[in-house]
Amino acid sequence: MNLPLISKKNKLIFPIVRVDDRLLHGQVIVGWGQTLGLSPIVLASDRVSKDPALCRTYRELVPDELRAEVLALADVAERWKRGDYKNARAMLVVESPVDALKLVNHGAPVRALTLGGLHFREGREEFLPYIFLSEWESKTLSELRKLGIRIVCQDLPVSKPLLYEE
Repeated sequence: MNLPLISKKNKLIFPIVRVDDRLLHGQVIVGWGQTLGLSPIVLASDRVSKDPALCRTYRELVPDELRAEVLALADVAERWKRGDYKNARAMLVVESPVDALKLVNHGAPVRALTLGGLHFREGREEFLPYIFLSEWESKTLSELRKLGIRIVCQDLPVSKPLLYEE
């Protein structure tokens, strides 16, 4: 599906790797998942993957046609490396820039990262209305950029992607 709102310059790279501290919610499932026909939507989280009840809850939030998975970061990296996401319109959701870096350190070939939602918390500074960053998160994003990863800020696919620069 080619959407007119995404220019060739800002072409989506699959799997989409999204940082969102709210994990799976309406903006991810409906705004991205259903709008772009994504499948699977993978919650990549060491924290969540250790809690069977929480895993079940997150999987049940996602309509069956979008195929939800909840996996540890190392498992996501392994599946990516063996080609499980090669021909899929997948979205991988991580909770923080640190989790994105862990995914890379596990060997996931991340080329682009989308900052979709990092909300206000004590110690974070506003970068955009939907992105607040701590000093540590800013340093982590700098490290990801040094690894050649393109970082864009985009809350919804209908929003113009903004290139992240410190």
